[in-house]
Order: sequence, then C-alpha cells, then structure tokens
Amino acid sequence: MIRYATYTILFTIIFSFSGRAQDFSERTISHPGASIKKYLVYLPDKYRRRSIQRWPVLFFLHGKGERGDDLSRATITGVPEILKHDLPFILIVPQCKLTAPTWELPSLDSLYEDVKRSLRIDTNRIYLTGLSMGGYGTWIWASAHPERFAAIVPIAGYGLSRMNPCGMKELPIYTFHNTDDPTIKVSETRKIVQAIKACGSTQIYYKESPTGGHDAWTNVYRDPALFNWLSRQKK
Repeated sequence: MIRYATYTILFTIIFSFSGRAQDFSERTISHPGASIKKYLVYLPDKYRRRSIQRWPVLFFLHGKGERGDDLSRATITGVPEILKHDLPFILIVPQCKLTAPTWELPSLDSLYEDVKRSLRIDTNRIYLTGLSMGGYGTWIWASAHPERFAAIVPIAGYGLSRMNPCGMKELPIYTFHNTDDPTIKVSETRKIVQAIKACGSTQIYYKESPTGGHDAWTNVYRDPALFNWLSRQKK
C-alpha cells in the first residue's frame, strides 16, 4: 500500500512538469498482447486546437524495474527529463506487464496500430527510444520495422542476436552506453554499432561515457541537443 501511494504521488508530480495534467490519458490497447495492456499518452498543448494537424510521435520504452500494472511506474525513469523539454511531440509510454520477461514484438506492433488508428500522427516522424530493457525493445522493434521509424535512440541496450543489422543501415540512430555499466555490459552496444556500421551505415552515432554505471539515460534525456537532432529526422 505504501509503495502504491508513493508511485501515485510521483505520477502526479511528474505530470505537473508540463502544467497540463489534462493532456495525459491512460489507454488500453484494443488487442493487447502478451507484454502490453495499457499505455499513457501525452498530447502537446496545441493538439486539440489544431484539429487537422498531424503530430510527431515519440515512443518511450521503460526498463525492467518499471514493469507492472500501475502505469505510474512506467514514468519513473526517463519520462520526467523528456517532459521538461516541452516537446511538440505526442509521447507514448506503454507499460510491460510484470508477467512478461521483456518487450515482445507482437505487443509492440499492436501498440503501434492502436496509436496510429486513434491519434493524428505524422507517420513520417515516428521516433523510438528506450533504456536498458527498453533499449533492447528499441533495437529489436526498429530492426523488425526499420521503415516505420524516422530515428531511434537506444540507451544501455542489447539484443544483437535478435536483430538484422543490415536492415537498419539507412535508419538514423543515436545510441549511448556507459563504459562502467555493471548491469548490461558496454560490449553489447559496441557489437551492435559495429555490426550496423559493417553493413555500410553512415547514420549511426554512438556516444560512450567512461563513468555513470547503468544510468546512461538521465544526462542524455536532459540534453536538448538530443531532441534538436531528433526533430530534424524525417522519413
């Protein structure tokens, strides 16, 4: 009960960063899969006032510790830093079920179709980011559908064995990992970057910081330069 109350309070505080809590909503996927049932949607301030405009979308995939059935958990890490930039993007934050070991492609695809069907999105400006287990989800989802995304930002991820690196050689990628990460070895991202570059990619950028442990995302998401780069990417 104490833990639930803590997350509920944190959820309210996070939403307060925008000053527009009414622009957040909880949704249930029409055809939920094994790993996702619900997700959060943040709408930019002018979304409702501009009834015909289509908007860029940023999908955010959380890490392993944020799995569960309390959606506020999905916003604990990464989301507060993203919201502070007040981006003109629709932000989609799904939550992986506690019963699921990790993000699964059928569930992610169902999420995509649900968002595409229910919101006015610009399909030429769909972005994807995630950290840790969410970095894994970012890599495998983009690998399965590279044509779907304008750019991706995997952080402290892994998953080369489930990827087709050459299928991503035209996709703009900005990826990050800390050298001293004790949870997911930095070699995981190094191997992925090397494999994609070996396919001829000139659009993958890799930044490795010597310290910081597993948390390679807080400073990344705080940096406006990342979102300036992301905003320039378009299919």
